[in-house]
Amino acid sequence: MKNLFNVTDKPELIERINKLTPDTKPQWGKMNVSQMLEHCTVSVKLALGEIKPEVNEEHLKLGRIVKGRVFETEVFSKELPTTKEFIVKDEGSFNINKEIFIDYINRFSDSDRTFEINGMHPYFGILTMKEWSMLIWKHTNHHLIQFGV
Repeated sequence: MKNLFNVTDKPELIERINKLTPDTKPQWGKMNVSQMLEHCTVSVKLALGEIKPEVNEEHLKLGRIVKGRVFETEVFSKELPTTKEFIVKDEGSFNINKEIFIDYINRFSDSDRTFEINGMHPYFGILTMKEWSMLIWKHTNHHLIQFGV
């Protein structure tokens, strides 16, 4: 599976992000492009431990069941449920949100791959850096597909 530590996967993802414009419309879903960028930044903030998700034993139980399947494919299905940490209501600034997201992608991918981070995912709990790298790539890819890039 593609991931942010791969020397070709990260630039390809950033190139796709840079194809977005403030007027890019989603093919499904309710978020605008600026909200999507902020929404995707949440996953990196979780990985880095900057956001602490609310612990929900039911979510973690479900996550343990499906975790292995999550890493088997590069594409999420449409209209998956999300947790409150990922919900973005503010319209936001497209340019600022894009810059922040790319900065977070670079910060994560430039970090020590053996570093034991304290980031916790709301469904999957504590993940390794490699798992976070794949999950962030997959989540971002899902939303870039949503916005046609």
